[in-house]
Amino acid sequence: MSTPDDTVPDGLMPADVLASTTPVAVYGFARAKAGKERELEDAIRAIIPAVRAERGYEQYAVHTSEERPGSFAFYERWSSGQDIARHVQQPHMQDYFGKLGDLVEGDLEAEWLRPLID
Repeated sequence: MSTPDDTVPDGLMPADVLASTTPVAVYGFARAKAGKERELEDAIRAIIPAVRAERGYEQYAVHTSEERPGSFAFYERWSSGQDIARHVQQPHMQDYFGKLGDLVEGDLEAEWLRPLID
């Protein structure tokens, strides 16, 4: 999906996720470019409090591994597609997405999930 703002990665959210009126979740993965591990971690840590204060937020957790420094796994759950669409347009997220090109190796990986039971 292309968005009006070029800082949101194209294809980040499928149309069916955006249209969902029930909870949506995403598992994501990012790997820092060599030498950018700390900078990516700092960028991630900086947005967590703001994300958790957003309307529609249900869960936002980020994990890393000692065996793979600079690798980050994300799990997000939002009350609806509209909530996550609003989330990526927030100023803190626009700033974050704008930094990722310099920090992340390759593309962000995202797998969209639906609850088996609401």
